Amino acid sequence: MSVGEEDHIKPAVQALGHLDLWQLAIKPGKPFAYGRVAQAHFIGLPGNPVSSFVTFLLLVRPFLLKLQGVTEFAIKTVASTADFTWARADKRREFLRVRRRADGGLELFANQSSGVLTSAVWGDGLVDNPPGQTIAPGDVVRFIPFSELLA
Repeated sequence: MSVGEEDHIKPAVQALGHLDLWQLAIKPGKPFAYGRVAQAHFIGLPGNPVSSFVTFLLLVRPFLLKLQGVTEFAIKTVASTADFTWARADKRREFLRVRRRADGGLELFANQSSGVLTSAVWGDGLVDNPPGQTIAPGDVVRFIPFSELLA
């Protein structure tokens, strides 16, 4: 999915079915879609690799687990200490790629662009940062280990 003129999936799905959800206030992952085509569920992931990775783990995986009858799939966060500065508060909820240090603190991957998949390979989890929130070293943040999202 995309938010630009070159997104041909959205009109195609709307011609064959309908979209119930289009765009989320998260970063990465804004161009996410959910709808129906005939009797089938349609989920449209964003085109950037990190956006696809994050939205799959946070949204699609729990959806698939629920369809399979799993009842316990809530994402658990771990209160952790940030060893980094995040001065760019965004109006959207952000999921920052981080790595847990030996002392338990979290370090931030330098390039948080949604096209940089190495941030997910390098990291071992996400910081769930609320809209409008900056982060300073020593702040307690919500850490979501990838091991929790892939269990």
